[in-house]
Amino acid sequence: MKYPHLAAQIFNVPLLIHPQKLDAIIAGLGERLLGAKVELEAAEATLPAEMFSTRRGKRSDAGYQVKDGVAVIFADGALVHRTRFEMADSSYFLGYDYLASQLETAMDDPDVHAVLQVFDSPGGEVAGAFEYGDRIHALRGKKPMWAIADNMAASAAFLSGSAFEQLAITSTAYAGSIGVVMRHVDFSRALANDGIKVTHIFAGTHKVDGNHYEPLPKDVQAALQAEVDSLYGMFVDAVVRNRGVSADAVRDTQARVYRGDAAVQAGLADRVATTDQLITELAAMRSRSLPVGQSARSHASNQGGAMSGNTQGGQPAAQTQLAPQLSRESLERDHPALFAQLRVEFTAAGAHAERERIAAVRAQSLPGHEALIETLAADGKTTGPEAAAAVLAAERSVRQAQAQAHAGDAPKPAPHAAAPAVEQPIAEDKTRPIEERSKAAWDSDPKLRAEFANYDEYLAFARADDAGKVRVLRKA
Repeated sequence: MKYPHLAAQIFNVPLLIHPQKLDAIIAGLGERLLGAKVELEAAEATLPAEMFSTRRGKRSDAGYQVKDGVAVIFADGALVHRTRFEMADSSYFLGYDYLASQLETAMDDPDVHAVLQVFDSPGGEVAGAFEYGDRIHALRGKKPMWAIADNMAASAAFLSGSAFEQLAITSTAYAGSIGVVMRHVDFSRALANDGIKVTHIFAGTHKVDGNHYEPLPKDVQAALQAEVDSLYGMFVDAVVRNRGVSADAVRDTQARVYRGDAAVQAGLADRVATTDQLITELAAMRSRSLPVGQSARSHASNQGGAMSGNTQGGQPAAQTQLAPQLSRESLERDHPALFAQLRVEFTAAGAHAERERIAAVRAQSLPGHEALIETLAADGKTTGPEAAAAVLAAERSVRQAQAQAHAGDAPKPAPHAAAPAVEQPIAEDKTRPIEERSKAAWDSDPKLRAEFANYDEYLAFARADDAGKVRVLRKA
C-alpha cells in the first residue's frame, strides 16, 4: 500500500462527507494509494458533478479578507482535522484547526465587527468536526457571526455552518447530508488471483479488525455500524442544539441534501441570500463614520440617543431629551447606518429567540399531543412553560374523558331487594317412635325417596342409625 497515512483518512474510518464526494476521491486516488484499481458500484447521482469540484485556485496565506469591517472566511474543499494540503485535481483539504484559528483571530480583531464564513465543502473527517462546531457555538454573541452555503455545506460542513448564529444559503447551493459514512475495501480475492497471501501477526483480538486483506467479518461490521450509529446520534444532537429544531425533524431528512429554498423549508437554513448581500448587511451594522470598535449603543449614547444610560434629575437622558422627538421614521432618516444596524441585529436576535422558543415548546412533547405541540410551536408566542401547562391540561382532559367513558360503560347496580327467607330445619322429636319419625321424613323429603329404593329400605336404615349402628366414613 502506498501512502498508508493518507489511505487511513479515507478507508475504514467514519466520515462526515457526502458519499458522492467520497466516491470521487476514492476513484481518483484509490489506485495510487492502494496500488490497485478500486471498482465502485454504480450509484444514482443525486447532485450534478460540478458540485464536487471544490478547487478554486490559489489561496492567500494572509487568511481571511476584511471588507468594510466584515471578516470573510472561506471554507472551501474537504475538511480534515489538522493542516491543509491539496490532494488530486478535485479536492482541497482544509483543517478544522486552520478555520478555527481564522475565526477566533477575526473575533479578536479590533478592525472586524462581524464575521461571515462562506462554505463550499462536501464535509470531511469526523476527527475535529464536533470540537470545531463547539468552538463556533461558544463564540456566539461576541460579534455578529453568520455563515452561508455558497455552492455546498454538506455533512461536516453543515455541522460547522449550523453552529453559527445564522446560516443562509444561495438559491442554487446545497445543504444537509446529516449522516455518517464509512468505506471498507477488500483486496483478498485480487491478491489471491496474483498469488499473494498476507499473514497478520498481531496481539489483541481486534488489532487488525477491518483490514484490507480479508473479507469483513460480521461481528466487525456490526461493531463498525454501532460506531457509525453513535456518531450519527452526536451529529443529530449537535444540529438540534445549533438550529433549535427537533431531533425527529433532523432524522427525517435521512441524510438528504436540499437546494436553496428547500433547505429553508426543512429548517436547515434561515433564508436564501447571496454572499455579497450578507457582507453588505453585516457592514451596515457599523456606520463607516464610527471609530473602529465603537458600537451602535455607545454611538447613540454619545449622541444623547435613546439608548443612553446617563440620567438627569433621576430620569434617563433619553426620556428628558430625545424620547419625544425619536421615532422610527426619524431614526431611519437621520441615522440610516445606525437604523440598518439595529434592524439587522434585531432581526437576527428575533430569529434566534424564535428558534429557542420553538425548541422549548417541542421539548414538552407528550405522546398523543403532537398536533397541539406543533400548533403552539407555530403560533409565534407560546413559551416552553406555557406549552407544558397546555399539554398537561390537555392530558388531564383526555384522562377525565376516559374516566367518564369508563364509568358510562359500567353495568347498572341491581335494585335493592330483601334477602329470601331461609327455611329453618324442623327439630326432630326423638320421643316419638322411629317408625313415625321415619314415615314423616319419607313423606316430606323427596331426596330420601330418590336415594332409597322404597320405604322399607329407608326404615331399616333409620332404625340402624337410631341405634348407633351406622358409621360415617370420612376421606382423609
